[in-house]
Parts: sequence; C-alpha cells; structure tokens
Amino acid sequence: MKLMDNRDRVGSILILLFSFFYLRFIFEIPFDPTAGDAFFTPRTLPTGLAVLTIVCAFFQLFLPVKTGEELSLRKAVEGFEWMPMISLLLLMLVYSLSFNFFGFAVATFLFLLGGFSILGERRLKVSISVAGGLTLFMWGVLTQLFDLYLDSGSLYRLVLGGA
Repeated sequence: MKLMDNRDRVGSILILLFSFFYLRFIFEIPFDPTAGDAFFTPRTLPTGLAVLTIVCAFFQLFLPVKTGEELSLRKAVEGFEWMPMISLLLLMLVYSLSFNFFGFAVATFLFLLGGFSILGERRLKVSISVAGGLTLFMWGVLTQLFDLYLDSGSLYRLVLGGA
C-alpha cells in the first residue's frame, strides 16, 4: 500500500496533519484555575473534535473502503475548481484575524455570509437568515449552555464604550 497513490489516503494524511497541528494549539487556550474540576472547559470541545478527527482519519487511512474504481491523485484533481477552495481558506484566515476586532457574533455572521457567497448562494434573504440564525444558535449554545465567554470585540467596546 502506497500512501500517496489514492486521493482518500492523501486527504486523510492532510486531515491528520491539520488535526495534530490543531491539537498542539489547543493547549494554548487559557484555562481558568478557579473552575476547579469543571467537566466542560474552553479546551474540552476543541480537544474532543481533534481526537475524533484523528481517529476517523486513521480509519480512513488504514481501512480504506474499496470502490469500483480507485482514482489516482492526479486524476482526482484533474478539472478541479481551485478558486472556491482558496477563497474559503482566505476567508477563514480573515475570520480568525478579525475575531478580536468584530467579536464572535459579527465575525461569525460575516464569515457565514462570505462563505455562502463564495459557494454560490445568491438569495440574500436566505443567506442572512441562515447566517443570523446559526450565529445566534451557536452563541446561545456556547454562552448559555456551556457557560463559555465569547468576546464581544473591540468594535463593540469602541462604539458602545463598554469595558
């Protein structure tokens, strides 16, 4: 079995590398020492996602599902449209850089609107309602259910004068 002979294996290797890179930075998330033995901390969800992704990628890497025709990597990327993928990667970079300025709600809303636009959704009302609803849902789950603090951003403090 060659590792680079199949698009699924190459994808699994890339996901594994990203997951280990992501897992390494999880330990830089500030930990509240006053939380004691709290079951859910700011590191819990990212750690769980990283470990689950690593396990799934290992299964995909070492136990590949055989289909009728195995595509080589060269044939798999032939005719692939690279611009949407590159645009989404750049949008994710802008999202991560703008998070401190805009805060969770505004940055996430704008990120989702940008993503919908890149992926070809042209119905503005649908995009706004889905992005707004999903942002509010995630804000509610993270702040109310898991009691996590999400920064409102420098823009909010600048406009409203909050601390």
